[in-house]
Amino acid sequence: MDRKEVTSLISEVEKSVISWARAHRSELIIGGIFGFSLTAAYLIFSKKHFKSAKPLKPLEPGLNMERYIFEIPTDSGIKEAVVETSGECYGVSLDGKYIGSMWRDENLGLQWDTLDEELAPHVWDIASKLSEAFSRQGYPSLLKGAYLEIESTRWKSSETLEVVISKETDMEVFTTFLKDEVLNLVDFEEHLDLMVKKADDPYFVMIGIN
Repeated sequence: MDRKEVTSLISEVEKSVISWARAHRSELIIGGIFGFSLTAAYLIFSKKHFKSAKPLKPLEPGLNMERYIFEIPTDSGIKEAVVETSGECYGVSLDGKYIGSMWRDENLGLQWDTLDEELAPHVWDIASKLSEAFSRQGYPSLLKGAYLEIESTRWKSSETLEVVISKETDMEVFTTFLKDEVLNLVDFEEHLDLMVKKADDPYFVMIGIN
């Protein structure tokens, strides 16, 4: 089919469409009015609905979130806090029990806030730990949150952190992986040595940072 034939075919189609539209003009107008009415009704309903709705409580944490693990003081002793986030909302579990969510409230000058009574007494202790998470002193919370193989950490000196991994973990595989990935969690310039080992095992692997 050459260019003239294509042009002629397009012209015929355009004429047919125009002819059909003229013949069904009233139906098109009614359909347009009906469609507009539905859209307007939906927008009005949505506006009323969202105005009357209460602020939603932040969702509980799910999978594939950043995790921080540290210990905080409570009235019943030191407890392990697990903090998970996928953005601005931080879900908190205390000794394995989910106790609520916290976030920085713009209306309060970015101060930490929560709607959960059980979490409220611990907000400032958790916020303090989060503020130092990317420092050398707070580095254990990042390590334990990122690698489930790590059972515990302990400072041997100001520059040496003992990292105890589970007995089921392959030491060679884990330490090789850790050497390649551990710098991705570092946001400080001070030197740090990780002494990676298993509980009750004298063998260890040293991994130097900075």
